[in-house]
Amino acid sequence: MIAPAGSPWRFNAPPGWPVPPSGWTPPPGWKPDPSWPSAPAGWTFWIPAQRAPQSTAQRAQRAASRITPSPVTYTPSTYASPKRSGISTAVKILAGFISLVAALASIWFGYQALPEKYTAEQWRQKALATCERDFADVRFSVNGVLLKVAAAMTTLPPPGQVDQGMTEAGNALGDLAKALRRFSADLREIKVPDDLPRDDLTAYLTVTGQLTGGIEQMADLLVQYQIGRATPEMIQQTMTTMDTMSQTTIPEWGKAAQRLGLDTCVPTS
Repeated sequence: MIAPAGSPWRFNAPPGWPVPPSGWTPPPGWKPDPSWPSAPAGWTFWIPAQRAPQSTAQRAQRAASRITPSPVTYTPSTYASPKRSGISTAVKILAGFISLVAALASIWFGYQALPEKYTAEQWRQKALATCERDFADVRFSVNGVLLKVAAAMTTLPPPGQVDQGMTEAGNALGDLAKALRRFSADLREIKVPDDLPRDDLTAYLTVTGQLTGGIEQMADLLVQYQIGRATPEMIQQTMTTMDTMSQTTIPEWGKAAQRLGLDTCVPTS
C-alpha cells in the first residue's frame, strides 16, 4: 500500500473501509483492521490527488460487490500506527498489574494488622511470671510454714512470754499471707482468654482466699499468745483451722492450680 512516486496521490479506501483524512499515508507496518471487509480484486488503492473520480471498472467492481459500507466515523485511532497501539496496550497492562499488586499488598498488610489471638497458654505464662515476682521473698512452702507453726506450738511457753520459735513462725506466716493476697490481686488483673476455663480460675481464687485467711488466723494467734491475749477458744479455733487446711484446703488448692497449669507456682511442700 505504498504511495506511488511522482505527482501527488491520495489513498482510495475500498468499500466498507472508513475514509481517511486528506493527505493520510499509512505508517510503516500499518495493516487494515481485521474487521474491515476485504478489498475487491484488483482494487486501486492510490489515485492521483487531482483525479478523484473512479474508473468505470472500479465503479462496476463496487456495484458488483454489493457491499454497503457501514457508517464509520474517523477517529485518530482508526489509522493509528501499530507501534503506538502496542505502547498503549503495554501501558494498560502495566497499570492493571500495578493495581493488582496494590490490592494484594493491601490485603497482606490488613492481614498482618490483625491482632494475634490471646490464648490460655499466654495467660499461663503471664500468671507464672506474676507468681514468681510476688513470691520472690517467701522462704517457705505452705506446708513448710505449717510445720514451723506446729513445731513452735509443741512446747508452748507461758502466755505473755515472747518466744523465738513462735516469732519466726509468725513472721513466715505473715510473709506467705501477704504474697498470697498480692498474687491473688495481680492474677485478677490479667486478661482472661476465651479458651481458659473460667470455673477453674474462679475455684482457684476462692481456695486461695480461704488459704490466705487461715494463714492470717494462725499468725494472729501466735502474736496474741505472746502478748498474753490468746483465749482457749481462740487456740481451739486455730487448731481446727490448721487441721482443715491440711486435710482439705491445701489439697484442693493444689488441684485447682494444676488444672490451670500453675502447680509449679507456689509449692505446697
